[in-house]
Amino acid sequence: MQTLRTRQPFAGTTRARAPAPVRVSRATAVSVQAAIKLYTNPGSRGKIAEWYLAELAVPHELVLLDMRKGEHKSPQFLAINPFGKVPAMTDGDLPIFESGAILLHLANKYGKLSADELGTAAQWTLFANSTLSDAFFNASQRGTQMPVMLSSLNAILSQKAYLAGDKFTVGDIAVGSYLLYLPLFFPDLDLTKYEHVWDYMQRLAARPTCPAPYKEAMEGALEAAAQRQGGGGVMSKLFGKR
Repeated sequence: MQTLRTRQPFAGTTRARAPAPVRVSRATAVSVQAAIKLYTNPGSRGKIAEWYLAELAVPHELVLLDMRKGEHKSPQFLAINPFGKVPAMTDGDLPIFESGAILLHLANKYGKLSADELGTAAQWTLFANSTLSDAFFNASQRGTQMPVMLSSLNAILSQKAYLAGDKFTVGDIAVGSYLLYLPLFFPDLDLTKYEHVWDYMQRLAARPTCPAPYKEAMEGALEAAAQRQGGGGVMSKLFGKR
């Protein structure tokens, strides 16, 4: 997969120097010339779309927007997302915004899904971006709804390795990304009591394409879990008292 990383020159900024040519095969070169552009920012949900693009091995270009400079409010970017939010994407001449819409577009065009599989993908993607997101990150709902969501997912995952069965799919990226956000935002939350969710999160974080921030958050969560269970973490085992 060819991934290009650029800074997008918008109005009011200095035009970036063109990147050096990339050596690719003729077949790949055609794809790179028509590469998908994913407009994102390190603090956005763009990692969700990045993860799926990596899983699909679809050539694409990451365009990092500097929000402090207002690049997300430039006329060029507002033509892609009139609301000035990231992530957003262009696939050829087609602009798409909202992480869930991006996932479903990629699943439909590049994921080789059947009609039924696409329906299941839409179910989990919409669930993640609405019901699950609100349960986790809406303070007025978190106290009551987070345990309900985690318990329900735990029951589902007690029966299968992934949400759609034995196969990792886009639905796992949609839901799994929100689960892997939890150690980042709630480091004191003990997820080990949801045994099957906990195991699922570890399987997702172990995937080679899983974004580094999710992997690092999971490593921290595993360390914290070991300390809570009295076994000590990796560092305490290496350097603890004898």
